[in-house]
Amino acid sequence: MDDIHRKDMKWIYEDIVGKIPPFSMLSYQYSILLQLFFLLVLGLTLGIIFKLETTSLFYGSLGILVAVMWSMLILQLGPTLRRFRAPLSKDENELLEKYKEILFHKNHYEALPGLVIFILFMPYIFYYNPGLLDYWIGKTHNPVLLVFMSLLIWDICYRMGLGIWTSVLALWRSVELEKIAQKRIELEHTPYTELRSLRKLDINNVFFGIISLLLIPILKVDSLLVTTIFIFVFFVSFTSIVSAYIISRVPWLPPDIYNLVRESSFAYIGTSHHGMPHITPVVYVFDGQNIYFNTSKEAKKLKIMRENNKIAFLIDKRDMSNIYENKAVLFIGNVRIFGLPDIPLKFIQMLAARNLFLKKYPEYTKKYATSTSELPKAWQLTPIISRILIQVKPAKIIYWRGAKQITVPV
Repeated sequence: MDDIHRKDMKWIYEDIVGKIPPFSMLSYQYSILLQLFFLLVLGLTLGIIFKLETTSLFYGSLGILVAVMWSMLILQLGPTLRRFRAPLSKDENELLEKYKEILFHKNHYEALPGLVIFILFMPYIFYYNPGLLDYWIGKTHNPVLLVFMSLLIWDICYRMGLGIWTSVLALWRSVELEKIAQKRIELEHTPYTELRSLRKLDINNVFFGIISLLLIPILKVDSLLVTTIFIFVFFVSFTSIVSAYIISRVPWLPPDIYNLVRESSFAYIGTSHHGMPHITPVVYVFDGQNIYFNTSKEAKKLKIMRENNKIAFLIDKRDMSNIYENKAVLFIGNVRIFGLPDIPLKFIQMLAARNLFLKKYPEYTKKYATSTSELPKAWQLTPIISRILIQVKPAKIIYWRGAKQITVPV
């Protein structure tokens, strides 16, 4: 499918927002805020005209708020995927193109789950449990109110269907991408920033599910509908969490670089302070996704990185008998410095990095751990107290293989 057609592919909701003024004249965010304002004003106006109870106005406003919050999350998906850079792997690229084609299919399959929910829900509230109508809008079932309520219900059902549609497709995409990634050769890969974007979209879908809990006050008098909402929240959130976890396992480095980073033991880091360069050797670990190194709390490079977090991180492998077998990779980017505030939220990640150091450098860590009192403070291994964990966050990658230099998309 050509790029022009791909850019034009939109969901029904995006088409409506993009064609009806004044919404079409604004950016997505402002358009959503305007929709919220417009629906609230319309709903409150109808409520005042037909003298609805305050609780009815509250339930209607809450339903509109949920629909708009869902829209804010959903409308991030389309633009993000349409900006997605093609992976440097034919199979991975074909998979992601197929994923986008199904997600934004010209036949608008994304509306089917919401349509099914709507078809099941409307007879339920009008015939099987009409007491819900009394609970929402009182005894007077004015046709205008019923039409407005039906449109709001369709809006909510459509977005619930989108939550199911996007989460199921995301899980399928993640499972298949992990399988294909295991078959990469040489420099094939999906860029780091694109994998992070996919993971972020999955996390957004988790919040999509959680937001559904705001519907509980509107449905609390019907145990079946409340149970349905909890099932929906669990399904969308669980599916999206699993998808995000699988994406986090997909290597963002091509096999050539992945093996070099995994097998090497030493690296050089370059920093700059007021125009003065500073280069030091370090030992590091790689968990398949992130590169970590430790530094002393007293080290000059740590003081530099606290003021300027930009870094050059070089890993090389040398063959003195054949210079054409030399390999090196340079990561240029930023660092994340872990400290006490990170322990509550990043404890598992920090502990995993520590275990990797113990496993990769057993003799080094054992010797320094048993001789702590004899070592200078700068060499002691006490986490946080004496040694600070640093994570490398690349923005650019340059790879050398023999005499050939290759810039690898991040």
